[in-house]
Order: sequence, then structure tokens, then C-alpha cells
Amino acid sequence: MILKENQQNEGRSTTNAEQVAQKVDKLNSGAWLLRYEDPGKALEMAKNATRISRENNYRKGIAYGTLMQGVCLYLHSLNEEVIHLLVDAREQFEALENGQKGLSVAFNFLAMVHESYGDYETAIKYAQEAIGLAENAGYREGEGDALATLGQINLRLSDFQQALASFKKSLDTRNELEDHKAVSSSLNLIARTYTLMKEYGNAEEYYRQSLKLREEINDRNGLPWTYLGLASLFEEMKEHNKSIEYYNRSIELNRSIGETRSELQCLLGLARIHIATGELEKAKDYLNRSMKIAADMKAKPMIYRVHRIMADYYEAKGELAEALHHLKEFQRIEKEVNNAESHSRMRNQQIMFATEQSRKEAEIYQLRNVELKAAYDEIEEKNNEITDSIRYAEKLQRAVLPPQEYLDELLPDYFMLYLPKDIVSGDYYWATKKNDLLVFTAADCTGHGIPGAFMSMLGVSFLNEIVSRRRNLDAAKILDELRKKVIASLHQSGEEGTAKDGMDMGLCVYDPSSFTLQYAGAYNPMYLIREGELLEYRADRMPVAIHHNVGMPFTNNEIKIKQNDIIYLFSDGYADQFGGPEGKKFKYKQLKDLLFNLHKQPMDHQKDALFKRFQEWKGDEAQVDDVILMGIRF
Repeated sequence: MILKENQQNEGRSTTNAEQVAQKVDKLNSGAWLLRYEDPGKALEMAKNATRISRENNYRKGIAYGTLMQGVCLYLHSLNEEVIHLLVDAREQFEALENGQKGLSVAFNFLAMVHESYGDYETAIKYAQEAIGLAENAGYREGEGDALATLGQINLRLSDFQQALASFKKSLDTRNELEDHKAVSSSLNLIARTYTLMKEYGNAEEYYRQSLKLREEINDRNGLPWTYLGLASLFEEMKEHNKSIEYYNRSIELNRSIGETRSELQCLLGLARIHIATGELEKAKDYLNRSMKIAADMKAKPMIYRVHRIMADYYEAKGELAEALHHLKEFQRIEKEVNNAESHSRMRNQQIMFATEQSRKEAEIYQLRNVELKAAYDEIEEKNNEITDSIRYAEKLQRAVLPPQEYLDELLPDYFMLYLPKDIVSGDYYWATKKNDLLVFTAADCTGHGIPGAFMSMLGVSFLNEIVSRRRNLDAAKILDELRKKVIASLHQSGEEGTAKDGMDMGLCVYDPSSFTLQYAGAYNPMYLIREGELLEYRADRMPVAIHHNVGMPFTNNEIKIKQNDIIYLFSDGYADQFGGPEGKKFKYKQLKDLLFNLHKQPMDHQKDALFKRFQEWKGDEAQVDDVILMGIRF
């Protein structure tokens, strides 16, 4: 354990400071050992250790006492208090001369808290730092724990191969230490990964190993998780009776030890089974209990899962309005937690971690071998070549987008604010004319930079093909057809772990002869300002890509346009930009107010004012996403 350092011999005369240190270290060590078996008692021990340490200015005791309180509260699922304690402990360990072990534990639990909130990017960062600190300190137990945490985050992201690699490395470390409780946990995690990969034989083999080991050592805190795993496995295999048996075993044991996280998973599993078997009243009871636990925990990933199953429940009952309400809540919270941009940044975080490790190694070798200078020169040359290639890609992307001269001839009084985050952009604009009808869009592709630019060029190509071929131009049907082409070209199947890249966009078809505007949207709404009032036309809550609502057509909104009406189409880049005095998002409410205040000005003045406001708000913050904002006055 992290506190097992050199202790004073009991028979030796000690000073008061040494006696305090021995007492505090014993309390903190006891809290660590009891953290799973009796987190309530462990918390009291940690509080006493912190109090005594503060009274005697024992800095190491304060750091470990604060950390142990955070650990115990996390195991009680009180995450909001946990984060303050863990951050406090982190700062204290950073100030200690030999604080790497404690710091690695603090980082590992910070990773677990952020994972429970759905903030996977921050969670990965903390887990990787915890691994590095544990390796540097020779702290094998901490290394095994942090590897297990990293595996769980990758499991959340459906990156099964990375998850298995981390779990198996953690298992090897724990076997070396002969830490049987930790070994059984790793076996459970590996089994869960194989379940999600649909390798049911491997999954059951690892679960049985975990069950046998936990029964041998009478691990009452670990057994509910193995029962839960077996229940989930049998649910996947449609063996409902076995699944219900293990879910109930887990719940019964959970209640005797006060574990809510595992109980929540069991309740959701039972709800799914009873919906599948038509026992809807039983399912409703389990769902209500699940939502209360998830809300108390403030665990967004679990809250949106409850909403998704509630939608299935109400659909099975034939109460479609209520089903739609829960489906919308599921989509809203899921997008907040799991948006594609967040995944992209997480992958960049992993790359940055690997690059930092390589940089440290390179610095060591540079001291030994001056020939590495040539390697650095080669890297710099490659970087210049890559940058040149990206700049050439920018010219290609600009060539695909409609030139300004064409837009000036085609569109009424308009402006186009187009601000790529990187050199090339995942946001794009497009417009054309056919049979005296104007078709135009502002779109936001998954990601930014080169991946986003590839998607944007694909979108422009498909739109040119669709509009040129169609006889009747219907905004919603154009999006329907575009979605089919994106799914087919990217071979999207909707299976877990496969690509879901696509586009959010607002698309319009305008008939100048009848002053009729059609609008259809995929997540991105349209604003219309008319006679001193801002009206919002909401988009469908689904992307132009694979989605569980893929069979549902997009909605066509038909609007009679009046003279001096102004419409705005945009991506989420402007509203999502961080900045201002408190470093917060700009948000859509502020964007609406800004557009309304500017709408009477000439269009080119509006563009300049929007650009200036964006730069003022951003300040020294990095631009977080591509930006496109199109305004048209009729």
C-alpha cells in the first residue's frame, strides 16, 4: 500500500512529532485497506487523520488524509464532493518532495470521476498521467489500477482492442503482486470486453474465473460485479431466466453493502428484459428506481441510458408522445456527452501523450548521441512538407466551394462568415440554381482539419449530383438522399464501434417567383427575423449519417417570405466558442441577441460586426471548432 514506508520501532523512544506521524499513517493505511469493505468506517478514519495532521502541521498526513476522504466518497458515489478533495490532495502531493505515489492515486481517481461524468477527454489525460507517475515511482499497485481505469475509458469509447490491451497488462501486474481482489476485478473487465465484442465463450470463461476467485476469498464487495457481468452476458445471449437470476443475486448483495453503481446497472438490465418479455409494469418500477439513482449520482451517461430504455417502454405501451419525449432527452444528453468532436480531441490527447513520451526519450538519447540532430532536422523537414500539403489541400477545398463571384450573382443580399479552425475546414457552404430555384446550405461535418475537409468535399460532390439529377427540388428529400449516399459511401452499418461520421446542416430551397422558402435541418436550426421578431425553425434531431432514426425522413418546413425577411444558417462553432471574462461558451442565446441587434444593418456590416465580436469573445482562447454563419436578406 502507498503508506507502507519506514515506520518507527514500537520499543524505541519517539518524539511527539514522530508519534503523531505514526498514528496518522496508521489511520490513513487503515482507511485505504477498508475502502471497499467498509467505506463509511474508512471515511471516518481518513477524517480523523486529516484533523490530527492539520492540528500538528503534518503535511504528508494532510495530503493522504484528504486523498483517502476523496477515495471513500467516490466509493459512496458522492462525486461532486470528491473532485474538490482530489484536486486539493493533488496540489498537496505536488508540494511534497516524495509525493509521486499519492499523486498517482489522486490522478487515477480523478480519471474515474471524470469518466463517470462522461468527460472522457479529461479522464484519459488523468489516467495516462497516473500510469506515468506510478512507473516513475516503482509503484506497481498504482500502475495496475491506472491501467485498469484507462481500459474502462477505452471500453466506454468502444475501442475494444485498446481496452483489452490495458486490462491484460493490468492483470499481469496484479498477478505478479498476488493481489487476488484486484486480479478478480481485471478478469471481470476482460470478460465484459469480450461480451461487447460478442465473443461469448471467452467472456463466460473469464467471468467464471472471476467468480471462482471471489468466492474463494469471500470478496463480498466484488461478487455483485461478477454477478452483474454474468447477468449482462446471459441477457446478450437471450437466456433471460439465467440473466434475471444473476441480476437479482447482485441486487441482493448490493443492498447489504450499500453499493449503488452496480445496483443501477442491474435495475436497467431487468427493465430491458421485462420490456422484451412484455412485463411492462415490472419494467416501469425498475426504470423509476434507476432514474432516481442515476439522478442522485449526477451520472450523465447513466441518465441518458435510462431515458433510452424509457423510450422503449413507452413505445411498447403505445404511448408514443411520451416515448418521443424520452427519446429526445436521450439524444440531447447523449450528444452532450459523446459528440464526435470530443472523440476527436480524445484521440489527439492520446497522440499527444505518446508524443510527449517520445520527446522525453529523445532528449535522453540526444545527450548520448549527437547524430540525433540529423533526425530532428528530418522531422522538421517532414513537418514543413506536411504543412505545405495541407495548404495545397486548402486551395483544393476552396476550389470546390462556390466562388464569391458566383454567390454574388446567385444569392440576394447576403454575407458569409467562414472561419476554419485549422487551415482546412469541416464546415462548408454551398449554393446552386436550377429551374429558377435557389438551393443553398451551411453544413458542419464530423471533425475539423483534414478529416473534416474530406467530408466537406464529399458533401459538396453529393449535393451537386443530387440536385442536378432531381426533377423536383424538395429540401427534406435532398437531405434524405444525401444521408443515403453518406451511409453507402462510408459503409456505415450502425454497429457498435463502427464509424458514424456525417454532417449537421441546414438546407434551403427558395422559389423567387412565389416567394416560398423550404427549410430542412439536421441538428442545425434556422433563424428568421421578420418585423422585429426572431423566429427559430428547429431541425430534426438526427444527422446526415447512420443513426437509430435512419428510417425517419427529414421534415420539410415551407415558409412564405416577405420583403426584408432575413434568415441565418450556421454551424455550432460560433455558439460553442469559449471566451469572455469567465472563459465560458458564447451559447445560442447570446448569438440570437447579437443577430437581432445587428439585423437592420447592411449585410457586410453584420459580417464585420460578427467577426469582431467573435475575436473579442475568443480573446487568448484557442478557437475550438470551425465556424460558418450565413445571412440572407430577401
